[in-house]
Amino acid sequence: MRTAILLLSFLGAIAPAQGDPVVIASPDHAQTFAYGEMIWHQLAIDPATPALVARITFSNLPYVGGNDPRVDEPFDFRFPGAHVDRTTQTIFLRDRRGQQIRVAHFCGDPSNGWVDLTPEAKIYLLKESGRVTAILTATSEPRRGMRWIQMDDNWSLQNLVTRLCKG
Repeated sequence: MRTAILLLSFLGAIAPAQGDPVVIASPDHAQTFAYGEMIWHQLAIDPATPALVARITFSNLPYVGGNDPRVDEPFDFRFPGAHVDRTTQTIFLRDRRGQQIRVAHFCGDPSNGWVDLTPEAKIYLLKESGRVTAILTATSEPRRGMRWIQMDDNWSLQNLVTRLCKG
């Protein structure tokens, strides 16, 4: 959870530059492979509630070998408080002042399309010894870089180089 606290502190520091950020930690957590990786992700709206849902599959793919077969594990992480505007096909969250911030939008045909993050939003997947916490962040201004970011406490050389290249 050190990583989560560090991330939330960083987001608090950039708030004056980009307005009030929205930070929602999913109430759902997952336990998966300590050194696995995210291999698939998708956003959806839960039809029973207006919650935005991130469906994520983790795999032990990087460590599959003779004695270790491939195993994929799907998980759902809910982000409550979403407001869906069907006319603009946009999903909003409200900041502390009640301002709407775009986080996602429907793409394609509404009957069989998909939901994608807007440039203002990012999802962080924080893994600590395999325990996953999903955090949705959004600001009123577009942000550069990746939209889905996996951070873990695996301090291997590969992860260190990947983090340096993302920076």
